[in-house]
Amino acid sequence: MRSKEKKEINITVGENIRKYREQAGYTRERLAELLGVSPRFLADAETGFVGVSLTNLKRTCEILGISADRLLWNNETVIRQDEKIMHLDPKYLPLVEALLQKQLEIIALAAKEEKERKTRN
Repeated sequence: MRSKEKKEINITVGENIRKYREQAGYTRERLAELLGVSPRFLADAETGFVGVSLTNLKRTCEILGISADRLLWNNETVIRQDEKIMHLDPKYLPLVEALLQKQLEIIALAAKEEKERKTRN
């Protein structure tokens, strides 16, 4: 049920949910489905008419790959890669680690080739 007065915390959290939902490319309907709430409830939460439970706050963070401080306070909108990795299912971490290792090897090789090219000239 909508309250007559919006609480400042509900407005802040709601605006941030909307911002990060859109940044992640989710429609309101899709995020509501993933959260197990109605699109109407999510709309009311995003506009600050209702607050979200701690359970929904945590689940929203997991789905969007962000930390709770992103929703509770007005932080920058760019989500760092390490923050996204923190919220991955642990079974994917070995794959991410292997991919990062390969990328670091490629960067090291490129740096070495650049250094050799400069010493030849």
